Amino acid sequence: MIVLLSLATAGAVIRALAPNPSTLRDIGTLLLVLWLPAVGNLVAWFIKRIPRKAPPATEFASDAAFAPQLRVRLERTELAASMSPGASAFVVLVGRRGFVARLGAPIGRVLAVPGEQEAMLELLHPAGALPRLGAGTQFHLLVGTQAVAKGRVVGLAS
Repeated sequence: MIVLLSLATAGAVIRALAPNPSTLRDIGTLLLVLWLPAVGNLVAWFIKRIPRKAPPATEFASDAAFAPQLRVRLERTELAASMSPGASAFVVLVGRRGFVARLGAPIGRVLAVPGEQEAMLELLHPAGALPRLGAGTQFHLLVGTQAVAKGRVVGLAS
């Protein structure tokens, strides 16, 4: 950065001392423009120094107790049979928004029963998800990238 600012200063001096229509004055103008990347580098350096807040959690704590927030009706899809039976966390997909959630039991065991069934659902970040998951909202359950079930919100857990 010191080199760029020194070249820009030299360009300003050359531009001031060179005759007006000349190649030397044009070179001074080009050197003078070098202060722009120097200032950009300085701003980037300051931005790197700003402390960042920790990203939100993406998984449930292993020792956290199950605390359901929603009652839902689930119906498995054909892909549910190829799912790993030990999976517990999944994504509730509503339109283009996804919310990490879990059931009280592993999802493979819950979806092993064919047909529609009612279950209790816990959301990892309920403050952001509950306003979008009102009664009657249709959603899909994704385990990894596989849609394993479709469902509908019945209401809040009592």
